[in-house]
This record gives sequence, structure tokens and C-alpha cells, in this order.
Amino acid sequence: MQRASLRWGLLACIGLAALIGCAVGTDPSGTLGEIDLASVQVEAGDENSIVLPPPSQPSDDAATDEDTGTGDLDGGTKDAAIDAAPDGAPPLASCTSPNACLTATDLLSVSGDKNADVKVLQGAGSQWIKVRVTEDDNSVFGTELRAKFELQSPTGTNYDLFVYRAGGSSGQECSAVTTSSTSTGGFDTASMSWGEGTISNGSNDDRDVSIEVRWVSGSCAPASKWTLTVRGNTN
Repeated sequence: MQRASLRWGLLACIGLAALIGCAVGTDPSGTLGEIDLASVQVEAGDENSIVLPPPSQPSDDAATDEDTGTGDLDGGTKDAAIDAAPDGAPPLASCTSPNACLTATDLLSVSGDKNADVKVLQGAGSQWIKVRVTEDDNSVFGTELRAKFELQSPTGTNYDLFVYRAGGSSGQECSAVTTSSTSTGGFDTASMSWGEGTISNGSNDDRDVSIEVRWVSGSCAPASKWTLTVRGNTN
């Protein structure tokens, strides 16, 4: 009796083990396989660590925008360069003439055939100046009109001198150069004469003369001034 009971008990255990084995076997639907951590790589010797796959590489666009910073970087560099300029630094002086021939700075007049009139003007940068050279000796034995123009450039800067004489007693010449000096040194001089010869010509030889001081090189800051001297009745 006891042997029979033991036999039936053993058969019951074998049957139960078989039933459990079917329950934990492969799931035909694949559901269990999708969530099974056994599919994730495990480092040898470390049962608790999981080696994740390497991160995906950024796209070319992302590298350009984020890593190299092209686009905004150029603009930012320029802005930084501008911001790096010393605060309160004066702007660079313009070398362009502030006036034109017809609105030239007026030195009034010098006599071209009497006395020794002198006009002096200082300035910086290119500029137009005008002066009227007058005839004041009306004797029978007339004297030609003469004028001399001298330009002293400041140290480190080169200016050239261009002189335009009107063709009649009225009007102003602004394009046809009568005389000029383009010295590469610091001093330019130009002279002219016109009008009567050994006897009076009976005409009014007064002339408006336009003078152009033209910047060539060097600083034209306000403190770096040239000096223009106009001498009447001399050449």
C-alpha cells in the first residue's frame, strides 16, 4: 500500500515538472523575446553591467552649425573685432575735400603787380581755396601780374598742389590746370605770370585763381596741418 502511494506520488511530480517545462518554453508569439534582457550584451565578468550601443554620429549639418559654428562665427568675429576697438578713440579723419571748387575757401585778394601781399592758410585733408590776383599798376609802362603758391606738408604726409587761373576778369576755372607741383617731399611750389608786357595792354588783368590742395598719402588728422602761402607780385 505504501509502495503504491509512493509510486503515484512520483508520477504526479514527474507530470507537474513536465507541465511547468511547457509553460517556460519558447513563446511562439515572440512577445517574451522582445523584452528579454538576455538579448542585451553583457560585459564578461560583470553580470550587472550593460554595454549600450555607441551614440549615433551627428549629421554634417549639425557639425557645421554646432561644432564648427560656421555662419554666425564669422559675424561674431567681426563684431568682436569692432567691439575690441578702444573706447573713445577718435574716428579716422577723412582726406576728402569738404568743399568744391565753386565753394572754395576765399582768401580775398593779393596784388599781382604792386607791393608784396601775402596770404596764409592752414588746414588738414584735401581742400579748395581761391584768391583774386589784382592789377594795381595802371601806368603806361605796365607790369605783368605775378603770383607764387607754396605748400608745406606736415611731417609724414604728402599733399600736392594744383593751381587753376580763370581765362577772363570774371568767372572761375576748375578743370584746366595752369600750374602744379607734385613733389614727393614735404614742400611744393608753383608760380605763374600773365597780362601786360613792356607796355600797358589796356585790359583788366584781374584774375580769380583756384588752388587745390590734394591729399596723396599719410595722416590727414585735424592736428596734422599743411600750410599754404600765396605771394603776390613775385615768382
